[in-house]
Amino acid sequence: MKPGATQFALRETRAFLTRGRVLAGLVAAILILAVSGPFGTIDILGPLARAGYWGALVVLTFSAGVLTDRLCDQWIKRARLRAVLSIVVTGALATLIVLLLNAFVFGWSPFDMASRWLLILQILLVALVVATGLYALAAGESGGADQAGAPPPLLDRLPLDKRGMLVSISVQDHYVEVVTTRGNALVLMRLTDAMREAGEGAGIRVHRSHWVATDQVQAARREGERAILTMTGGHEIPVSRTYLPVIRDAGLLPRGREIT
Repeated sequence: MKPGATQFALRETRAFLTRGRVLAGLVAAILILAVSGPFGTIDILGPLARAGYWGALVVLTFSAGVLTDRLCDQWIKRARLRAVLSIVVTGALATLIVLLLNAFVFGWSPFDMASRWLLILQILLVALVVATGLYALAAGESGGADQAGAPPPLLDRLPLDKRGMLVSISVQDHYVEVVTTRGNALVLMRLTDAMREAGEGAGIRVHRSHWVATDQVQAARREGERAILTMTGGHEIPVSRTYLPVIRDAGLLPRGREIT
């Protein structure tokens, strides 16, 4: 597990949860559940308490699902294994959330929750259905936002399970190594051609052998007459002296002699 990948997953989760379509879906789901009060919550809880209960349940389970999906996307390379693991972990987290929330709101102790297993299961299923529906509702917006529009042509050259957001492109003999948020792959082409297919404005060349996506730079530091960029996923890309002004103009290094 790479710290950079974890930080990226957290950042992506926060960004996803603040999308307009996602927020609208969350609010709509909470209002519907708060008004209808399924599984007896309309009798047990008042309007405000009911809204708080279902609001917490929807937001927490949905957030857990999104974060799990982003982490699995970073850590697991095989698409089928990634999907299965994401479902299993999300289900386990949602169950834990339901149990803890019910204990807090209703005062149910873990020892007598077994007598309410059917109610807990029903609430869990509602939470998962709502979270899945909201995630599907926002999927179109999320997918389109990964690369600000249509995916760059370069991604079509990669295996399906490696097609994520572009991170960097580096020369490897007669190949280029294309690194994305889903992994990396070697492609037989020139760096200049790969940069063109990455899309104008998506990133910058920082070395005769390296290109980076500017929005995937996690940190930058000076080392003598050159600089080092730490990318999403934790790998480092050198910046030659020739390209130092370029990365300064991109806002990746401060102007002047300060070191970050």
